[in-house]
Amino acid sequence: MIKSPRILGSFFLLFSISSLLNHLVFDVSAFPLSGSIDKGKAIFEGKCSPCHTIGGGKRVGPDLKGVTDLRPEKWLVNFISNPEKMFQAGDPVAKSLLNEFAGIKMPNLGLSQKEVSDVLSYIGSQQVPAGMPPVKGETAAIVSGDPLKGERLFAGTVSFQNGGPPCISCHDASGIPFPGGGILGPDLTGIYSKFGPSGIDPLLATLPFPTMAPIFGKRPLTLQEQVDMGVFFQKIIASKPPMSMTLKLALFAIGGFIVLMILTWRVWHKRLLTVRKWLIGKATRGGARS
Repeated sequence: MIKSPRILGSFFLLFSISSLLNHLVFDVSAFPLSGSIDKGKAIFEGKCSPCHTIGGGKRVGPDLKGVTDLRPEKWLVNFISNPEKMFQAGDPVAKSLLNEFAGIKMPNLGLSQKEVSDVLSYIGSQQVPAGMPPVKGETAAIVSGDPLKGERLFAGTVSFQNGGPPCISCHDASGIPFPGGGILGPDLTGIYSKFGPSGIDPLLATLPFPTMAPIFGKRPLTLQEQVDMGVFFQKIIASKPPMSMTLKLALFAIGGFIVLMILTWRVWHKRLLTVRKWLIGKATRGGARS
């Protein structure tokens, strides 16, 4: 048993210091977000606002109002830094978000740890007071769309201004002439009903899908192209999905076979008639000599 007050006091001092260090090292919440709010705002408006709002409701992704209070900082940093890693690891929250937002995965934005901290600081600072408008990022000017031009952009008869490939390369949709579109991606006939008017606009603005982000990241659709494509998808919302490619190929093969048989019959029919006439003529001449 320790009897010396001096030794006992030293013991309690060391215990207190050890407890404080343990709290600082292992409790992430002891370190508040220390990023730049101004830099975070610029990053949010450039990379996050097409899919998210802060207090303005859901878009392609969730509303981020209060997310810094809802989720642990470590989780937020890991998810924003490398969302795909979180999906592959089977993180339950990431899986829940994936199910809630129609299977659309957040793309890897390529942000540094400092930039992630800046974004979180900005989001955390945006506690929308009552009566104040939510943070939605920049609002685009109102532009009227042309569904016919949207169809031509989809089909590739009109090229995207920034050089992106036509949708028909990988996708099909109702109303596209034979032989239709590709089968590498899903049929887009019902995409407008799936995401709605509030979701289709940011979706076309960012194209956040893993296979499309690398292609369109440096070749984004212009605002006019986004609106034209949006009204085209809205127009075909009630249309029947296009015929499957397998059935198209089967019908094409059957039609080609029928045409080939008709042409073959016509060619050989004429040839048989010529040979028959020649044989009859020869037989007639031979009979006359006899």
